[in-house]
This record gives sequence, C-alpha cells and structure tokens, in this order.
Amino acid sequence: MRLRRGLLFAAIHMAITVGLVYWQEAPFWDYIPIVPTAQRTAPHDITAQLGVNEGDTAADSDYQDRPPQNPCQAADVSDRPTSSQERILEIDNLPIALITGWHLPCSPPSRLDRQIQVWYGFTQESESVTGRVIAILALVLWFVVGGFPMIRRRHRRWYTEPGLFMTLSTLLAVLLLGIGWSISHIDSDLATNISDGVIRIAVFPMLFVAIGWIWWVGLFFYTRWKMTRRWLNRRAVAAQ
Repeated sequence: MRLRRGLLFAAIHMAITVGLVYWQEAPFWDYIPIVPTAQRTAPHDITAQLGVNEGDTAADSDYQDRPPQNPCQAADVSDRPTSSQERILEIDNLPIALITGWHLPCSPPSRLDRQIQVWYGFTQESESVTGRVIAILALVLWFVVGGFPMIRRRHRRWYTEPGLFMTLSTLLAVLLLGIGWSISHIDSDLATNISDGVIRIAVFPMLFVAIGWIWWVGLFFYTRWKMTRRWLNRRAVAAQ
C-alpha cells in the first residue's frame, strides 16, 4: 500500500468532486424547498407550485406565454440537458455512478436520491446529504485507486498505471472547464462562442477516463487471478 499516493489521489478527486457538485447544484438551490413537501412523481414537482393557481384562465394564458420561471420547471416539460461539469463528475467517479445511480439536480431521483429522501424528504438538507455522501464515496474510491496501484513503480512502464492516467485526464478536463468558464465572463459574442466550444471540448478527456476505468477493472481481476494462482501453486508444492 502506498499511503501518500492514496492520500494525494483522494485529495485531488475530493476537491474536484466537491467543487463540481457545488457548481452543478448552485443554479437550482433557490428552487429546492427548505421543509419537506409532498412526494414527487416527476422531476421536482414542487416547482409547479411556483406558477399560477389552477382555474385562472387569464393568468394561465399569460403564464403559458412566459418562459419557465426556473430550470427545474423546464425539466418537468422536457429532459434537462446534462452539463459538461456533470458529465465530468459522473465519469470521474464512474463506479459510484453505476452503483448509486448518481445524482443530478433537477432530474428524476436516482436510487441514492430516493433512499436519502426517505429520511429527509425533497429538501435542501437532502441535497446537502447527497452531496456529502458522494464526496465521501469519491474520497474512499480514489484512496483505494491511488493507494493500491495496479502497476508498480518498479515496472518499466509504471506511467501507464490507470489511476495516474485517469487523474491526469480529469485534471485536463477540469482545466479546460475552468478556461471556458473564465472566457465566459468576457462581454462579447466571440468570447461566448469560444467559451461554449471550450466547455464542450472539456468533456473529451473524460473518454480516456472511461477507458481507464475499464483498464483498471481488467488489471484488478488479472492481478487477483495471478495472486490466486501463486497461492494455489504454493499449496500444491507444500502438499507434495
């Protein structure tokens, strides 16, 4: 076990996870109720209550002509597109996403969301708890990936170890995301177009992260098979 490497990987990906979770939650936070509400059957049904009273036809007509009052209300009408930071965050923690169903604000509840909302309801507290659970799971995941490398440093191609490969790819994606976000603050149409392009490109390095996870799982089972074979060989020799 390489403790310092595991702590370093855990710290890097914990910081990325916390930062991107906050980023993806921020636009929807004000539309999430503070106290529990009725069980929702569609994405954030509570936002429908922010409209007008039923039966008020004049108000209904005016309301239909206006754009949705918040992003969650728009998600009730059509699927909300997934942002680049959400894709980066999900692929970076792909095993957690596959096990828990992940968490996207203003989207249908995942397995993790439903379990936490049994205790807290659909509230800001439940969203906070969900974010903390994801951050802790990411911390544990990347401590294991970093602390138990699949390719040892003494190997001549130690730099091909998937944990390092995935971390560098994720850092590149976050760097591009940060560049795009910085350019978006420049007040010009050209800067806006460049920013949108850079933010879309930021997802591309995560393709290598997805490949890296497949690579890591393959190496994991391969090394376990080698360890099992050596143990069986020692048992056979000892039995002779």
